[in-house]
Amino acid sequence: MISTYLGYVSATKDMASTLAGIAKQATVKSDQQYYDTHIGKVKNVDEFLNDYKLYSYAMKAYGLEDMAYAKAFMKKVLTSDLSNASSFANKLTDSRYRQFAAAFNFGGASKNQSAQSDSQKTDTIGLYEQSFANETTLAKKESKFYDTWIDKVSNVDDIVNSSRMTDYILRAHGLSPDNISKTFLKSVLTSDVNDPNSFVNTASNFSSASAQSSASVQATYKLIASQFGFNADGTLSGATAQTAQQKQDMISRYDSMVPNLLTPSAATSNDDYYRQAITKVQSLSEITGDNRLFSYIKTAFNLDPKLTPVQFNLVFTNSDYAALTGMADMVAHFQFASDGTLPAGQPAQTPQAIDDISIKYLKQAKGAKQALFTDAEKHYKTAVGEIKTIADFFAANDIKSKDLPTVEDMALRAFGIGKNEVSRDQLRNILESDPYDSKSYVNSLKDSRFVELAKAYNFDSKGNLRAPVTALSQTSINSLISAYSKSKTFGLTGEMRDKAVKDAKDAATEFNKSIVKIKTVDDLLADKKLTEFILVANNIDPKSVDKATLKKAFTADAEDPKGFLNTQAGQRFKAMVNVFNFDAKGNLTTAKIEAGQNKGARLATNDLYLHQTLESQQGDSNEGVRLALYFQRKAPQVNSVYDIMSDPALYNVIKTTYSLPASMSNMDVTRQAAMLEKLFPVKDLHDAGKVDKLLKRFSAVFDAANGGSTASAASAILTRGAGIGMSADLMLSIAQLKSR
Repeated sequence: MISTYLGYVSATKDMASTLAGIAKQATVKSDQQYYDTHIGKVKNVDEFLNDYKLYSYAMKAYGLEDMAYAKAFMKKVLTSDLSNASSFANKLTDSRYRQFAAAFNFGGASKNQSAQSDSQKTDTIGLYEQSFANETTLAKKESKFYDTWIDKVSNVDDIVNSSRMTDYILRAHGLSPDNISKTFLKSVLTSDVNDPNSFVNTASNFSSASAQSSASVQATYKLIASQFGFNADGTLSGATAQTAQQKQDMISRYDSMVPNLLTPSAATSNDDYYRQAITKVQSLSEITGDNRLFSYIKTAFNLDPKLTPVQFNLVFTNSDYAALTGMADMVAHFQFASDGTLPAGQPAQTPQAIDDISIKYLKQAKGAKQALFTDAEKHYKTAVGEIKTIADFFAANDIKSKDLPTVEDMALRAFGIGKNEVSRDQLRNILESDPYDSKSYVNSLKDSRFVELAKAYNFDSKGNLRAPVTALSQTSINSLISAYSKSKTFGLTGEMRDKAVKDAKDAATEFNKSIVKIKTVDDLLADKKLTEFILVANNIDPKSVDKATLKKAFTADAEDPKGFLNTQAGQRFKAMVNVFNFDAKGNLTTAKIEAGQNKGARLATNDLYLHQTLESQQGDSNEGVRLALYFQRKAPQVNSVYDIMSDPALYNVIKTTYSLPASMSNMDVTRQAAMLEKLFPVKDLHDAGKVDKLLKRFSAVFDAANGGSTASAASAILTRGAGIGMSADLMLSIAQLKSR
């Protein structure tokens, strides 16, 4: 039989190789393969508990195998919401139960599922706001291009054959270019507005208008024709296609019509235009045919933006309809007769009426940004929070919010997607697709806008809510925060501890806010505060590792036995990187997220199982080696001497190493703690080198103290044996003490 010292040194000289050897053992390999194959198929806690082979494997991994019989108790542990300090697992004194619950996804996750997390909502709203700024910037860019380009036009074909220019001209007049043919537009541009028989003056050419009246449509195109100088054959009638004034007017019209966000300068420009143009109006169709005038009036009187020319005309000819729709005040500001015509010699509005409507318009324009941003965004947050399935994403607004954009409207605008670019069925398929899977439907579209849209919402393949895909699960975030706090405060007392607690709390708040924004490993490593927080939480000195090594660890394959994480140099990073949802390229992935247990937690469970098996097998021949291996595994989790005193096996290692009397356990707890603190700094247990030195000393002392015998009372504690008078029923009672 080999000595404790030799057994410990042999097992730990290359722990990665030692564990790899354990993994190759037939029984261990079979158990691990079964666990890996079946844990991903588990959908709920009952399925997990009813598969005894799965359940017992996990219980052994976390040192809870003697509690396997207490399924009702363990179900309460597994379904605990660890973010709630009052939950069942959090109220138990034994931290193993919290670790066990944290390894699975049976807790409070479903309660926190939403169509968008706070971070996702903030990002979407930010993109929504930015879209208006982008729109304004693009409008200026297009106007600059038009300013130069229009002077080079020598024939009407130069315009109709340029989709960019036809879009510019039509959108400047509030028209969609989608259903307007080149032939039709050419006929408009080459019309003589002073010839009653020309194309734009022939009503039959506009009789197919639907939502708008044919007279209104005709007036719009007549206005367009009046701004160009082309002969009937398409040649120029002057030196250029437009005079300097006509070009300036076109650009002014486009800059005011195209951006949806009404800027103060645009509002002033519109007001100036209205004051001049309204004095020339002779009919209602001239108002509705000029979208700039029509939009001005709708804004001034806070009318429905979707008000049609037909409805507008009707309020002037039907006083009852005007009163019913609340537009009687608007009618009163004009001098049109009941048949919609102007009495001979009278303008559409008096100077006083023009001033009155100007005041109304500028006041409404000032609040335009609030309607577009504040009101819309407040409604969006509420509406998104009420989404239960993807059907709710497409729901119309209620009556109270009918004038505000819907969730769908804001989502499409935020990601630069036009309503006509994608059908409702296609959009549903996009949102139900996995943007992190290169073979998914959304990725087959080869359009980053759709991929980013799918990432912004949390729908599964059936349109139900799922947890957001983030670098860390909330359970892992909570665990890191707890570990960081303990690391920063252990060993401190009084004012120093109070300050450390406050600083740790502030750091945790910042970490919680920042980590959810991380999309790649590069993002993470570029944030020094985040990186240091994670390292400290894992008891790794930030000064002991460089960025390149961390990048190597985060992108390594933990399941590759020859990979970096399974080498002596990389072993210390394995548990840390396993909990992150990054792929081999350092990008977010859903491949590690499963219903019952995420991949990182599965790998950690396998690793613990190997450690437990190693310790158990070593204990069969030498209990001293088992104690040493157990101490080595648990040491990084020790944050005070009380953690040692509460674990008989750990305490036995310390008492043996320093030759402390067995009767010491009968002393006052405070006195025991004081004595231990004088013997060694607890922080040394977070230093692998110092722990190794301590355990080599323990091994030598253990062999000397036990002579030929390698058994001890402490080893019985490790196996939870009845030899020391502690039954499983008694342990269950103790575990529940704090929960009562």
